[in-house]
Amino acid sequence: MRDIQWSFISLATASLSHLLLRVVLGRELGPDGLGIYTLVFTIYMFGMQFAAFGIGAALTKYVAEFSDDLKKTGEYISSGIIGSIVTGILIGVILFTLSGIISINVFNIPEMRYLLEITALCFPFIAIQKTVIGSLNGFRKMKQFAFMNIALNSSILLVSIFMVMYLKMNVIGAVLGFALPTILIGFLSIIFVRSYLMFPNISFLKNDILRDVLHFGFYVVLGNSIGYIYTHIDNVMIGYYLNETEVGYYAISAIFIQGITLIPSAVQRVTSPIIAKSYAKKEYNSILRLLKSVTLKVFLVSLLLSLFLAIFGRTLIITIFEDVFLSAYLPMLILLIGYTVYSSFMSIGTFYASIGHVRLSYKIALFSAILSIALNAFFIPKYGIIGAAVATSASLILLTSLHYVIIKHLLKNYNLEL
Repeated sequence: MRDIQWSFISLATASLSHLLLRVVLGRELGPDGLGIYTLVFTIYMFGMQFAAFGIGAALTKYVAEFSDDLKKTGEYISSGIIGSIVTGILIGVILFTLSGIISINVFNIPEMRYLLEITALCFPFIAIQKTVIGSLNGFRKMKQFAFMNIALNSSILLVSIFMVMYLKMNVIGAVLGFALPTILIGFLSIIFVRSYLMFPNISFLKNDILRDVLHFGFYVVLGNSIGYIYTHIDNVMIGYYLNETEVGYYAISAIFIQGITLIPSAVQRVTSPIIAKSYAKKEYNSILRLLKSVTLKVFLVSLLLSLFLAIFGRTLIITIFEDVFLSAYLPMLILLIGYTVYSSFMSIGTFYASIGHVRLSYKIALFSAILSIALNAFFIPKYGIIGAAVATSASLILLTSLHYVIIKHLLKNYNLEL
């Protein structure tokens, strides 16, 4: 519970910072500017999946398993840092090169180009930060984990507000607002794992640890990146089929949905290393008890939050963002249904990777992404952002059902019944 508290504080700070920042950007930039920022930030978050290459998730698993062996954990963390620098630079170069094609040919918004070029500079540093975060998560050093996330999100909020409100730099100020803190915090994050770092000599580079981290990370990044497409493809496809103004309206709906995902995301940070360690010790009954307890409680809490937002959502939108954004209310109601159902699985979302079935994660994510793209392609041209919300909610409900069928099947291998 103490670990969950720190994880929750970390994610609550991120969610609150994100909410306050969107309030400022919505008021200062209007629906158009907020829409452009949302598209750039969505691409940034998607590129982050590849930049970090799943190394952080790999280290959470391996550090948790070998936490009693300092030499072994040091080798894993050092390998992860090396790998993250390489992959982060590679993805940054790719985005920088493709920025013109994405901004002009895909979204027909030429001013996005220099915003994406700025964003590309972040990737090596966010990759390092994700690696350190994964290591701290594996050790269950949740205070340090929380401190790093709080520092990053707070600095993004303050720098963004300063550049947008006081320097009047508009959208470019908002992008610099997340780029500069990301670079600084990513660079400084190495301090938290400096005592575990080893100099990469010849024997170190010849061992299989770096290969294991990258192999595990490869399937994690496939699953995470496809999963990110699955949960954010609605924003991208709204920008493709409609315009940045509609993206801005839909972004307001997504802000309130973060309240539903906050608690399950916090819980997942703790269940991941616990399941990995219990699995390594063959304590399968402990895993089953954890699954039953966590999923039920998270679902009930999410349901209560959804009811609150359904009742007071219209008032909140008008009070916080003014009535110009009231078009976001109906999409929010529809999204609440899907995310309330999906929240129970989110709390144990790394279950497959924690028990060694990392390839299964990306296979399910791939199916989910294809389903979501198909539904959004069908509904958005006909029904606009309402159609995007319907497509997302429907796919989330179907995905949650599929996950529990698969988990139940996997547990039967250990003579356990969910």
